[in-house]
Amino acid sequence: MSKLTLTDIGPDLDRTVRLDDGADVRLGDQDVLVAIEAAPINNADVLFAAGWFGVQPQLPNELGAEGVGRVLRAGSRVDQSLVGRRVLVLPTFRHGTWADETVVPARHVVPVTDRADALQLAMLPVNPATARALLNDYVALEPGDWVGLNLANSAVGQYVVALAKKAGVRTLAVVRSEEAAERIRKLGADVVLVDGEGLGERAVKALDGAQLRLLLEGTGDSTQVAELAPAVEPGGSVVVFAAATGQSPSVPLPDLIYRGISLRAFFILNWLRDTPREELERVYAELAELVAQGVLRAEVEAAYELASYREALAHAQRTGRSGKILFAPGRNAA
Repeated sequence: MSKLTLTDIGPDLDRTVRLDDGADVRLGDQDVLVAIEAAPINNADVLFAAGWFGVQPQLPNELGAEGVGRVLRAGSRVDQSLVGRRVLVLPTFRHGTWADETVVPARHVVPVTDRADALQLAMLPVNPATARALLNDYVALEPGDWVGLNLANSAVGQYVVALAKKAGVRTLAVVRSEEAAERIRKLGADVVLVDGEGLGERAVKALDGAQLRLLLEGTGDSTQVAELAPAVEPGGSVVVFAAATGQSPSVPLPDLIYRGISLRAFFILNWLRDTPREELERVYAELAELVAQGVLRAEVEAAYELASYREALAHAQRTGRSGKILFAPGRNAA
């Protein structure tokens, strides 16, 4: 078994990550052994390795938060019908998916369809699940309602646009460049605005008398939140799903007190912890089916074998990428 392991905490992954070959397979009675088909490199993985995430590494720590693969073996207290099935590996940051095989507690895998592309399925556990929760867990949205989102060209933002479009919910998307705006328009966002002077006024004008039921915030830019908050309906919510600037966003005092706008947040590990198992299986089956139908799809820029991990990690940290970077053990792609 080959796997990537974090040996020290810090931002220089070239120094802190190593490839371990021939690692022992120790399968507990409630574990499954999964042959990994694909596993993405997410920004959360990089933050985790640097010690800047909501979970701290326990060195040496296996790497790779999410992925997809097939169950090769199951422990004595696990349903043996899982053997041979394709499963999603849910993120815990304790067992790693940047491996050709990984041992995972059975409660942290979810069976999914064989009818979808493995690279696309590998990205389901975090970003599409986040997008679905953002659209379903805070406000009861109806067709025709408006949702606003910044960082709209992020992976979560793109999935939000796709899921909202399918549900008939209209989206006002904010990005930082015209190039990004064009990509989000092609995904089907109803209004796309480039951040800059008069953003709030342009948003209100574009809504033409309507108001946002929900504003999804991923930048950590309080100035941008202040521009967009007046477009949120009284009593509405601003929900934080990321902080690209590393800052804590805030809602202007008049919107917070006089209009009752609330500031809330979403963290995927809390959602996984608090969601009943039956609901998790239902949600991921639904998302996997949307992948099979082509409704959900993320651009893939490159897939690497584990042996090329240095190149893969460097590629994943480049600015201006057009798509996701994944590990795909056994594939000759880069």
